[in-house]
Amino acid sequence: MTDEPTTDEELEQQRLADLADLGDDIDLAQYAPGTFGCHEAMHTTSIMLDMTDDQLLQHPAILSDPAFYRLASDVHEALFALYQAIGSKHLAE
Repeated sequence: MTDEPTTDEELEQQRLADLADLGDDIDLAQYAPGTFGCHEAMHTTSIMLDMTDDQLLQHPAILSDPAFYRLASDVHEALFALYQAIGSKHLAE
């Protein structure tokens, strides 16, 4: 397991490094809000949101442990926030 970024600056450095790893073969314009690529990211987020609800929050091991449930709930809330953020930009285009 690698060290996870802890500050906004570290997170931005990681994002830029990951973006550079994509290389020049990727046309980022194909993933801008209003495109199929952006819709795909929104749809994938929706699927993961549903899976988090169905497969994690309802799992007996998660339900039986308050700490597990809190973490799974945090994931669900973060995915919902991501879905809303993508949707607000994507659907505005």
